[in-house]
Amino acid sequence: MILAAALSAQAPGAEVRGKVVGVGQKPVERAVVLHRPTGARAVTGARGEFVLGVPDSGRIRLDVIHADYYEREFAVSKKDLARELVLTLVPLIGQREEIVVTALRYPEPSVKIPAAETVVRGEALAEKMPANITEGIQDVPGVGALGSGGFSLVPTVRGLARRRILYLIDGARLESERRTGPNASFVSPEDIDQIEVLRSPSSVFYGSDAIGGVIHLLTKRPSFRPGIHGRLSTGYGSVNGEKAAGVMLEGSSGETAFSLSFQGLGAGNYRVPGGSRVLQSQYTQGSLLARVSRRTDKREVELSFLGARGTDIGKPNRTASTSPTWYPRENQNLLQFRWNEKIVGTGGEILFHAFVNPNFLELRTDTCRVQKTNEAFSRTQSTDFGSQLSYGRKLGASLRVESGLDYFGRAGAGAVNTYTAFDASGAITGVYEELSYTEGWRSDVGFFVSADYAGVRRLDLLAGVRWDSLRMDAVPLGAIAPVRTSDTAGTGFLAASYKFTEVLTGFVNAGRAYRLPSLSERFYTGISGRGFIIGQPGLRPETSLNLDGGLKLLGRRFFAGLYAFRYEISDLIERYKINPTTYTYGNIAKGRVQGWELEAEYFVLPGWKVFGNLTAIRGRSLETGDALNDIPPLRLYAGTRVWLGLFTAEANGVFQLSKDNPGPAEVAIPGSAVLNLRASYAWQAWNFYLTLANVLNASYFARPDAEAMLEPARNLRLGIACAF
Repeated sequence: MILAAALSAQAPGAEVRGKVVGVGQKPVERAVVLHRPTGARAVTGARGEFVLGVPDSGRIRLDVIHADYYEREFAVSKKDLARELVLTLVPLIGQREEIVVTALRYPEPSVKIPAAETVVRGEALAEKMPANITEGIQDVPGVGALGSGGFSLVPTVRGLARRRILYLIDGARLESERRTGPNASFVSPEDIDQIEVLRSPSSVFYGSDAIGGVIHLLTKRPSFRPGIHGRLSTGYGSVNGEKAAGVMLEGSSGETAFSLSFQGLGAGNYRVPGGSRVLQSQYTQGSLLARVSRRTDKREVELSFLGARGTDIGKPNRTASTSPTWYPRENQNLLQFRWNEKIVGTGGEILFHAFVNPNFLELRTDTCRVQKTNEAFSRTQSTDFGSQLSYGRKLGASLRVESGLDYFGRAGAGAVNTYTAFDASGAITGVYEELSYTEGWRSDVGFFVSADYAGVRRLDLLAGVRWDSLRMDAVPLGAIAPVRTSDTAGTGFLAASYKFTEVLTGFVNAGRAYRLPSLSERFYTGISGRGFIIGQPGLRPETSLNLDGGLKLLGRRFFAGLYAFRYEISDLIERYKINPTTYTYGNIAKGRVQGWELEAEYFVLPGWKVFGNLTAIRGRSLETGDALNDIPPLRLYAGTRVWLGLFTAEANGVFQLSKDNPGPAEVAIPGSAVLNLRASYAWQAWNFYLTLANVLNASYFARPDAEAMLEPARNLRLGIACAF
């Protein structure tokens, strides 16, 4: 929502002039602008313009109503009556036309992307009140979760996870030493403006780790509204005593603006149906997000910092009573600088982006009989950093060219494991320390170029190529000298979209992608969240050939998408059990993941929507025919939503079939059905949220993880937010 203020006043009343637009600044015609105390109203014209006479009585509140957009309330003060008023609405279903995404490393309308993608807006996250990002995107087609349960789950996309899905935070690459891959749980959903989920290989634009797609978190930026504004929020969850609180402030002066956000979240162990608690499912999280932006017609310069601290983040498992495992501390310090320069006269644009993130993660496992007999502790750390310099330009009306050079590195990476033994009285009887690996270094240098051509009627062609040079060094356990690996990778893709009719578009894309084994996969040997893991220095990089295709049907009151995909991954890195508590890695000569997705939204009547998506995925080794890990069973998500003025209500359900063909480190699970309810109400500057998850108190396993715990019982969440 953007409010940049209103015009001239005339006693004894005020004449408010302005316009109503969508997210992409597209004028909204036939919107009703209403002053409820007096009943005065105006209807916007073809350019979104309106004129409304209201009493000149201090602060003015206007409601804007349109059948295709969320109803919103705007506050206008007397001092605002000297500037133009621009009221921005968030569309109910036209987001694919108006939402701008960054999947191609430059802003592009979502509907033009020749791939399957979904945008989750910050408004939707506020209504869901998720504890973390993984929970917030679970209703996206093709998206699942990986892990045993609780706060430490990580997302999967189309059955791919464990560093095959690249996490970005405002363009900065996120790494992690968790064995399941990066987890952005330290980013508060309250700080998110939108999440872009690209379900398609993107190595050409981002290099390694984007073999299965990209999850891009775009945090909230200052709105450049005059004066100081803010938002207070709080929430509570009944199933685990979850408590959340936060405050956000922003302000501007001319071309410079700032924002500052503090968010905190904490919970105990959650209950399952029947009343028992799942041990080690607790968490405590706090974050600070600060940003300063300067914006002119020619350039935008921005400096931001995201600092997060996690404590006592539990790792639930089936042996938590005798071998509790948790993350005592997680520390992230992401500093970013961005310079975007528009070259007047040429239509070109230069972007420079740099970031650095010193971080560490601690893991602890105790072994208990009658009392604690052993303690295993691991600390992994590194400084991650990177930069990008790119240039984009439109050549005529039909061709855009983008090229760039980027770098990603890790320095000072290492892991220290400490094992402590205790006697019956609790006294320490021995301490053993080992350096799992030290002097870890990773260096990725890449150059890419892409072209987007739309010079043929109804046809849009997009192609790109990339070349990378990669190096990895570390001194693993027992080695005297560093072990060094060097690789090069060439990737490319070709995509086309064709507009069959005004409402029907089809696309197809083919590409080659790759993934470099991580430092921990190659060199870390020690405790993990599910037992003991043994690194494999000889792991080979993964490469893939990917095919995607789909149809998108977009009308004024409906949207439907049907997508199919087939990924063949050579040297697929898979996780194997050596014994019930010990795992290692190995390469499979070739694995295949394929499937399809269907999603749809339809407004039956103004203010009433039905929606849903269906995902079916298969994955197997082409070498042995065995099933692969991390492939979810068939899943249906469906629901309905109504808008009654400023009140909304929703019912949705998740129906999942059983999984009878688990991967080499998984177990079979039965099917499940879960019903959820949600409601929200906006009153002046206040927003009230309510969700009731697992209404029928179903007892079920959501994932085929060998250590998976039962999901939470019926959970009531309440949230209140106030803007000022």
